[in-house]
Amino acid sequence: MSQNHYNNLIKAHTLAKKKFGSTFPNPVVGCIIVKKNRIISTGVTGNQGRPHAEEIALKKAGDKAKGATMYVTLEPCFHKSINGSCTEQILRSGIKAIYIARHDPDIRTNKKSINKLKKNELEVHVGETAHITNHLNNFFFKSLKNKRPFVKVKMAISEDEKIAWSNYKSKWISNSKSRNYGHKIRFNSQAILTTSKTIIKDNPRFTVRKNNKIIKHLTTIIIDNSLKIPLGSKLLKDINKKRVIIFTSKKNNKSKFLKKIGCEVFFVNKQVNNQLNLKTIFKKIYDLKINDILVEAGGIFLSNLLKNDLVDEIHLFKAPVIIGSSGKPFLIGKKLKNIKYKEVLTKNFDHDIYKYLKI
Repeated sequence: MSQNHYNNLIKAHTLAKKKFGSTFPNPVVGCIIVKKNRIISTGVTGNQGRPHAEEIALKKAGDKAKGATMYVTLEPCFHKSINGSCTEQILRSGIKAIYIARHDPDIRTNKKSINKLKKNELEVHVGETAHITNHLNNFFFKSLKNKRPFVKVKMAISEDEKIAWSNYKSKWISNSKSRNYGHKIRFNSQAILTTSKTIIKDNPRFTVRKNNKIIKHLTTIIIDNSLKIPLGSKLLKDINKKRVIIFTSKKNNKSKFLKKIGCEVFFVNKQVNNQLNLKTIFKKIYDLKINDILVEAGGIFLSNLLKNDLVDEIHLFKAPVIIGSSGKPFLIGKKLKNIKYKEVLTKNFDHDIYKYLKI
């Protein structure tokens, strides 16, 4: 591949990166169309995944697309839509060559588009920048493979690996710069997963804020075995602005009321240990077309997730404070060093240390 073609693919990746966090449950895809060494059109996946990047770019290009070259960060779709699959639209447009960063493993497409484009005598190049698409849309590829949501955990801990004082007297362990970065992680997530215990202790809204202004309301999923969520919680006051999903074993008047005000309530039978089956819940979350979640909860819940092999990433903010043995632990019965992980990134936010860990 020439440097020119590579550079055009990088431009398509740059478009995709800028839109990340807005296209769930679909991957974010960037597309550019070039003719006579000039970009004549660009496209990036629309909000909630539609329209697709190629469709947008082709619509903008119109008749100018004939004889042009397309650069796209993921294999064009093969499945039906109102205007036909992206592959059909590309063939109708008269595009003569296409550079595709990587194939789409979705069974509806999975190299079918690549093969059809080749059969129709387009010049097709695949795979040169696959690693960039893999990194950006890791949530999509892993959730597709595991048939469960991609799971990130965000946690602030003390130097001695505690998440709170025994009486929960302090709301925050990390500093404001760490918390601002935490909001960026939230923004790049499809949904938040928490527990009723966290809602009772912290009464969070789980919004994304920038400069103290709410810029995004996230779908919030609550694991609430005995349906203890307070009806006056801030989360429920925002019910008209976000999707709230509750998993519980209790079917009663409270569950009926929660449904009435707009919550989605799913009933799960308790296991022998009196807990809800997390793998069953995660399968249901995936079926609800949620394939990327950020966990914001306590050490007991994190320990249960790790025990069930349900964690993909941990975003850890460590503050230079000592809470002591009476504090609430980050993990139950173990330390961070006892977990198998790969450290991807370390940053400093003043005296706080941020670690991005892949499990």
